[in-house]
Amino acid sequence: MSCYHKITPEGQINLCGDLGPHCADSRCMWVADCLCDFPVGDSKTCDRPVCDDHAYEVAPDTHYCAPHYNEWMKFKNDGGVKAVLENVVPYKTPGVIDE
Repeated sequence: MSCYHKITPEGQINLCGDLGPHCADSRCMWVADCLCDFPVGDSKTCDRPVCDDHAYEVAPDTHYCAPHYNEWMKFKNDGGVKAVLENVVPYKTPGVIDE
């Protein structure tokens, strides 16, 4: 049986049972609440288990682990998002004439 530990300002929480994987952060022994949604290719995501304290929400219901959040922020801060969005071609319904 797995045990999970978390230190809070009020004290320590200890839970034992089959509550799923532990958080992938090496310093954390708490229950993983979600999986990393960072795309890694072939329509797959990282899926590293992370708890609420170590998950970075980058969009609604989209979380990244710390290493992938750092990678995302570097891409974003270096202008990657803007460059990708500049290449987006608006969808036009066939047969509809623009006015």
